[in-house]
Amino acid sequence: MRMKWAAAILIGLILLSGCQFGNVHHTIIDWVDFLKLNGVTYQGAWNAALTDPSKIGKEIGKVRFKLEGNVDNPNYKIKDGDAAFLEKGSAIFEVVGYPNREVIAVIDPLGVHGYRFFVDRDKQSNFVKPADEQVKKVRISEEDSYGQEVKTITELSGGSAAFFMSVLNRGVQSDSYTPSRVNGDSKRYRVVLDSGEGIGYKSYIYDDGEHFYILDGNPVLLPSEMAYYFSEERDIVFRTHEMGFTVPGNAVSVATGEKIKRDGSYDNITLIAKDGRKERMLLSTVEIADLWDRIRKEKPGSGEAKTLLFAAGRPTPVNNGRLIAFESNKNTIMDDPSYFDVLLINLDGKDEKVLIPGSKYGDTVILDGLGDRLIASTEKRSLLDVNVLTGEIREYPLHAYLVALSKDGRYVLYRNMETEAMVGKELWAFDLEKEQKIPLGQIPQDFIYNKGIK
Repeated sequence: MRMKWAAAILIGLILLSGCQFGNVHHTIIDWVDFLKLNGVTYQGAWNAALTDPSKIGKEIGKVRFKLEGNVDNPNYKIKDGDAAFLEKGSAIFEVVGYPNREVIAVIDPLGVHGYRFFVDRDKQSNFVKPADEQVKKVRISEEDSYGQEVKTITELSGGSAAFFMSVLNRGVQSDSYTPSRVNGDSKRYRVVLDSGEGIGYKSYIYDDGEHFYILDGNPVLLPSEMAYYFSEERDIVFRTHEMGFTVPGNAVSVATGEKIKRDGSYDNITLIAKDGRKERMLLSTVEIADLWDRIRKEKPGSGEAKTLLFAAGRPTPVNNGRLIAFESNKNTIMDDPSYFDVLLINLDGKDEKVLIPGSKYGDTVILDGLGDRLIASTEKRSLLDVNVLTGEIREYPLHAYLVALSKDGRYVLYRNMETEAMVGKELWAFDLEKEQKIPLGQIPQDFIYNKGIK
């Protein structure tokens, strides 16, 4: 077995071509990805991704010789320090948690967090897709044709990550499907499944403009809900009756060019700079810390009655990104009873004010915003249409589960509710201009808004 693997390294997967000029043969070798260090041969682990940079340990060696482009002799004997594709001088690092060095790492500008992994072929170490229940986070990013990350699409955790896995598992293999090339090459998205071990599992999802799919031998076509995760700000993901609806909470850009950080945190509102290198928080970290101290001393609670501070939930840009609306109980948490208000704040963190008082409407949940309009749902399942500049609030007692806002901001997609349960299989829209309900028929089988999945 060892001899067969060594032969595979030397001549690669296939001998691409042999060219003869006079009496000289030039052999082109298609190398497999490997490196040799301290007598151990390692192979590249393409599906391993660094999720915790602290896993990278000390430097343990360097590449001495790159074979690709420098060796055309199939009888070449592999030496210590040789690598198929790594440049001479590339540093090699140990990986924390692998004391026997069955896994090592090298710097790779195209790798997740700037590294990629190699595994000892004799130890049979590999990185397999984790079980759904082990996935704690999912990170999706777009790559260009060179494998360079273009931008982060979304980061999911908790129930959102679990639902993503359920959508992924509903893919159907299609032996006959040929990806469309109407729009050129398919877009490629890197998906990293993080189980909290420091090294995650990496795979790819493709979009040819007609279907999302993965390549597992033959294409595996993914459900239409997958489009939910890849939509740009204010992209239409659902059309019906000449209305186009977007993904709630998908708008993150503000007037300064910064973006609201969506990481599931309720501690503050974080804005990320255009280049992604700097972050700043809008709420006073000192005031938040002082409030936590007060809670621990004066109103700690316990178990289900434990007092929890949600300083900033669902931050939503409004007024063309000049203001941010958000849910918070920070102003009432020491009161009895306490409420969630919807607050409004400037991009400099100043002039914060109450937009929707929880004392009047109960705990209120933001759906989405567009222009000067903010749409929210009250504790009693009424729809609130709020003008963020004038403060005018129009309430419609629909007793509904609000699903999405249309791209033009005129219609709200919803489902009927009784107490806390959705009833029936009908979809409705509410026309905010005419103030009337519009029946839309039955919910499609692959309804993209099946759950709140972002």
